[in-house]
Amino acid sequence: MNLFTDESLKKHMSTIMHAIKPVDPDDPGFAMSIGRPRHRFRVDSQRFPIPGVVRVIFELVGARDLGQAEKLAWEYCFKFDGVACSMAHQKFGLRLYIDSTAVTSEEEAQAIHDQVTKKLESAQRSLEARQLRQFADEQILQGRMTIRNQYRQLRQIYEYFREGAILAFSGQGRLNPDLPDGGRIFSPRATEGFYNTVGMVSAYFSLLEHTLVLLLPFTTFDPAKSTVTAFIGRNWGDKFREVFPLSKDSSSKEKFDTLHRVAEDYRNTYAHGGFGKSGATFLFHMEGVGAIPATLSDIRGKSHFSFTPVDADDFSRVCLAFDSTDEWLKRESALCAMRWIESGLDVYYDEDFRSLAKSAMESPHLFDSFIEYHSYLGDQAANMDW
Repeated sequence: MNLFTDESLKKHMSTIMHAIKPVDPDDPGFAMSIGRPRHRFRVDSQRFPIPGVVRVIFELVGARDLGQAEKLAWEYCFKFDGVACSMAHQKFGLRLYIDSTAVTSEEEAQAIHDQVTKKLESAQRSLEARQLRQFADEQILQGRMTIRNQYRQLRQIYEYFREGAILAFSGQGRLNPDLPDGGRIFSPRATEGFYNTVGMVSAYFSLLEHTLVLLLPFTTFDPAKSTVTAFIGRNWGDKFREVFPLSKDSSSKEKFDTLHRVAEDYRNTYAHGGFGKSGATFLFHMEGVGAIPATLSDIRGKSHFSFTPVDADDFSRVCLAFDSTDEWLKRESALCAMRWIESGLDVYYDEDFRSLAKSAMESPHLFDSFIEYHSYLGDQAANMDW
């Protein structure tokens, strides 16, 4: 689907934006024209949160783009009821310019601003409903998409709870052992350590799932066979097995088994309302005896049947498992890809990026240059330093 060659869509957009007409071919615009008299309005970002959609609208109605300049991504010139105007995407947002030689009063200029933005809002709603949602779905299915890299943020959440557990087990936690009703918490260190450990485990698996999704384009992933959205919908174990096939590498199997045990003992029970698998938290009734755990003697080692479910030794073992996995990812299984992820750069899934990444991964030095180049492009775009 090519939006810009869709004549019916162009006609529809032109109908909505009917007062907007092309300007003279030699019109210099306003954003980069020094001394040209103009009214300048900041366009509300809440009304137009995606400047790219505004750009698509102006392309469809035939407005002229003056291109990039310092701190300027684009500027479209047009006439509104015969008055020269332009819409510019500058470093700090969208700006609407109106020729002040044709419209001298601020009130009249404000009225034009209100009319232009109102029509743009109508066009934006229509474009998104009629075309962009379907177009977005098609692009994502084909892997022509970017996923925001949230690795640092998710890792900080994990580290926050981990630090909380360390402080709690060392007696420096913030949990008050005295309860409001006059009672006391039994073993406040272990109790607060348990709370933070559960939070830490949940945060780590969230980080792990995000990392596995970001690793995907650095593998043999092919969107023609399996979509990114389908991959995201799988559980962490299925994601892990696809990125690191267990049958091909004994270390992958070892890491998976370790993580699986941690997930079963410290994550799954508390992530699903406190209920373990196979009735792990159920007790059956036996007359004359009382309530007996459904897991029978397998209760040994089940954290949810302990008075303090996690102690300092349990916490240390979990940390060791996570540290070992992190080290394995960074040093052995995904050396280059983890460098990209830790750089904070977003990840792309289209064929061009996957091909370039595959070539760059032939050597760490080449891959470092690959990261440096994309970091430069990202900084250039963010600062509009063209």
